[in-house]
Amino acid sequence: MIYLFTALYCEAHIFIRQFHLEKNPENTQFQEFYNEAEGILLTITGIGEIAAAAAVAGICSKYKPKEEDMLLNIGTCACREGNAGVFVCNKLTEQATGKTFYPDILYRHDFEEEAIVTGMLPWNDEKNIPGMPAAISGKNLYDMEAAAVYQAGAYFFGPHQMVFLKIVSDGGTAKEVSEKRVENLMESCQDMLFSFVKQLSLTAAENTRKEHCFRQEEDPVIEKLSADMHCSKVMKDLLKQYIRYLTLSGTDYASVIQDMYREDLLPCKDKREGKLRFEELKRRLL
Repeated sequence: MIYLFTALYCEAHIFIRQFHLEKNPENTQFQEFYNEAEGILLTITGIGEIAAAAAVAGICSKYKPKEEDMLLNIGTCACREGNAGVFVCNKLTEQATGKTFYPDILYRHDFEEEAIVTGMLPWNDEKNIPGMPAAISGKNLYDMEAAAVYQAGAYFFGPHQMVFLKIVSDGGTAKEVSEKRVENLMESCQDMLFSFVKQLSLTAAENTRKEHCFRQEEDPVIEKLSADMHCSKVMKDLLKQYIRYLTLSGTDYASVIQDMYREDLLPCKDKREGKLRFEELKRRLL
């Protein structure tokens, strides 16, 4: 499923219309729209870092995203150069702290990639991004939500599951940006936005199919190994990640595990021995 977050209704309306998203009347904290067939859950967060983080945390805590799901943040932004366009953000900087975050961009797209600064105040100075030096390389996109969405989303998604798509609305003159202007801007580039959302939705659906196949094949192996190695929760998660990697790489790990059973290296007596056998398993497979 795609967890789609926008700050404003005027940024969301084209997706609500195109994907026939229905409003959830039971959510009184945030405006929430959903279409199960399309696999899209859209939430309007409100403006600013606190609102964005609260909405992401609230929605994700409620629905508990899976490993195959995606977080997509779409909205308008300012650009120092004032160039119109749609950008995928490859670096997010929180203006208040200077912290930077890097989503893993693993999906094909036709957009230009650019860094973005997230601040707490609207940008109403064409010359300078609030709180940032004037001489920063790049186009310098600026918004008020992206870095907060990333930080809240990181509790539920990996960096490869989060995508930030920004449409330039102005060159540092937020006071001149109206809801109607944003609506028109979103509609002017709606075809490419719909195509990208559909692509991500198909990717998420394919990930779900693969995840189901993986679980059918791997879960019995992981459960038996975990029990025979006396794995803690952390060690079991590591074991799961390792088996997943071996499956994707096409490595024949099953025969190696069988050899360890034949050699009486498995099952283990206790957790200490289990850790040693896990390292032995990795050594044999590398």
